[in-house]
Amino acid sequence: MPAFTALFEKLLKALVIIANGAMLLLVFGQVITRYCFGWTPHFGEELARYLFVWVVFLSLPLVAKYGGHMCIETITSRVRGNTLKTLNILADIFSIFFLAIMVVNGVRMVELANFQTSPAMMIPMSWVYVVIPFGCGVMLCYVIANLVRVLKTPAAELHK
Repeated sequence: MPAFTALFEKLLKALVIIANGAMLLLVFGQVITRYCFGWTPHFGEELARYLFVWVVFLSLPLVAKYGGHMCIETITSRVRGNTLKTLNILADIFSIFFLAIMVVNGVRMVELANFQTSPAMMIPMSWVYVVIPFGCGVMLCYVIANLVRVLKTPAAELHK
């Protein structure tokens, strides 16, 4: 199982890098074609916007994996022991509730958007929105794993 999660994490990182690169090239191309040729491709701005949404929601699980979610660093860096453990547990519980809501409503949004198409690219909007329940679902798995880890770790050994 750890080999699968490592491969999955590498895949997420690769997708984020590729999407960021594509977004950079699209926006740069938009600027060049607008100012040099007085013309812009009709799909460029829309695709860059959709890639940004994908980058955000594909990055969420990676941020959660490395402990970058919902914890206020200024508070957690000043406390130790049971207080730190309690804060981590509370942060994970609130994150789990929020992410569960995002997954459920993200699935609903995908179902509703299946009947809409994007104006310039004419693709189903569900293709754009499918990353919301996916990214939040994967993040939910990471947060649950972190909660289990925190619950199993003695308070004296917890560092974040």
